[in-house]
Amino acid sequence: MNIKKNPFCPEVQELSRLLAHTIEQAYQDTCIPSIIIPVPLHWRKLMSRGFNQSSSIARTVATQFSHTKVYENLFIRRKHSSPQHLKTKKLRILDMRDIFTMRIQHNKVRRGAQPAFRGKSVAIVDDVVTTGATANALARTLLNSGAKHVDIWSIARTGWHNAS
Repeated sequence: MNIKKNPFCPEVQELSRLLAHTIEQAYQDTCIPSIIIPVPLHWRKLMSRGFNQSSSIARTVATQFSHTKVYENLFIRRKHSSPQHLKTKKLRILDMRDIFTMRIQHNKVRRGAQPAFRGKSVAIVDDVVTTGATANALARTLLNSGAKHVDIWSIARTGWHNAS
């Protein structure tokens, strides 16, 4: 199964539904965030791949909850970085510094308008979390832009042994 090559991979759909079930169980005593933001891809990566796997997962998860909305275009990935899977944790963190920014049309302040997530709890969806550098970089950007709280949801967590 390669979730980065097939947007219609049935296993990804099933894992996304299992993620939604896990989320429902984990949030029994608190509210599930109403805003879901998939980790954005750089436009070059999106063009070559043809889809954003984190967006596919986010949309499937959101269908399981009546009050959630997926915002796929609030943020952009400002720089194209080489694949992260072979990099050390230190390099991943350095690569992610200031990599995300709010899209200009959402960043404009018109008559006191605020971003949809200001003061709210938000969930970031990343397909696979290894060191957490990518999701944490987006979480920092969200918190600095006014989000109250940010959770990170993922269908997979890999082990990482290259600590240098």
